[in-house]
Amino acid sequence: MNRIFWIIVFSIITLSVQAQNVGVSPYSAWGYGDKKLNFGAATFGMADVSTPFQSELGNQSNFMNPAANANLRLTNFSFEGGTDVGNFQNNNESFTRTSSYLSRIHLGFPMGQKFRAGIGFQPFSSVGYKTGNYNYSTSPISINQLEGVGGLNTLQAMLSYNVTSKLAVGVRGDYIFGDIEKRELFSTSNTQLVSEYKQGHHISGLQATLGGMYIHNVAEDKRLQIGATYSIGSQSAAEQQYRVSTFQLNPIDFTRNNEDVLIDRVSDRKVRIPQNVSAGLMYVKDRKWQLGAQVDWEQTSDYRLQFENYEMADRFRVALGGAFIPNITSFRSFFSRSSYRAGLYYGNSPIVARGQHLQDYGITFGIGIPVGRAASPSEVNLGVQLGQRGSLESNLIRENYANFRLSFTLNDLWFQRRVYD
Repeated sequence: MNRIFWIIVFSIITLSVQAQNVGVSPYSAWGYGDKKLNFGAATFGMADVSTPFQSELGNQSNFMNPAANANLRLTNFSFEGGTDVGNFQNNNESFTRTSSYLSRIHLGFPMGQKFRAGIGFQPFSSVGYKTGNYNYSTSPISINQLEGVGGLNTLQAMLSYNVTSKLAVGVRGDYIFGDIEKRELFSTSNTQLVSEYKQGHHISGLQATLGGMYIHNVAEDKRLQIGATYSIGSQSAAEQQYRVSTFQLNPIDFTRNNEDVLIDRVSDRKVRIPQNVSAGLMYVKDRKWQLGAQVDWEQTSDYRLQFENYEMADRFRVALGGAFIPNITSFRSFFSRSSYRAGLYYGNSPIVARGQHLQDYGITFGIGIPVGRAASPSEVNLGVQLGQRGSLESNLIRENYANFRLSFTLNDLWFQRRVYD
């Protein structure tokens, strides 16, 4: 009954959060928006060094690298929420936006000695911006407003196989789907007509990620973990609409009058979901500390929405992260048994604005607090990310952001044959 309950909860929550709007940044106007894919508050606190990460206690599943689940011994249910806070500045003004949302639901479980499996849901990307501009240098004065909403989500399924005690391989399948709407309103001070340029995109498709994990024992209590993944670029179905219209706007209730559609085009040309590669190393001292590094590359320059002219480049990111446990055997203080995490990252975002390839860098930290029984340890994880993107040069926007992830990890024994003495 307990298993059925959690499966029902997982299904209800997944269906109810598909339409959540999580975007806050003007830079989400580019491509499919801000990438929101993350793989847990535990690795979030280590700058997302997740490709070579393997839970020491076997109580956390790794969906980033499906091969990194060799020691998963318990059914693991993770429920995670996120809050993103962004402060945006240009040479004239500053404003702040905040968004809270469900950032991840994952269910992972062992299947015998060799196989591990899991299913999950999480946002893939978000589009959420609204900016305006009054140009007083023109006569008449021109006014335009840019707005975008929506994003993409993922339903995930993963499977791993332990080839040997040191080598594992795995695969994850993602069903990526969602709606993105972008529009621009334009008018001048000497006319009552407003022009609207609107783009609508409905995207759905599959992507596969292959993973590998190798563990080399350096000493009796120390080991080197090597992980790598490759996500295959895929062609996804996309119903895309481009619409140009003019209308009169009622200044009292903002209703549209006398709307005239000038252009209305619909295209079913496919959209390519970018391929990406991730590789990392992690050096671990059993139940004491771990230190890792990871490199990520994504071919976002290959991603295009029809009717859109934003310039994009490839995404590149380097991250360092680690964790420390003061005393995992302490019975007096759960803070001594907690994991303390920190990391830093630097990379090129996929955004090219006014000829500048924008940088994205920051620091992270977090804590994992054990709860429940030692035989099936659950955990509360908090991760914090502080970073900056963009600049004030060329009248661009500088974004300072603080992102938070809070997850609850519950563990139980499923799919295991019980043995009685």
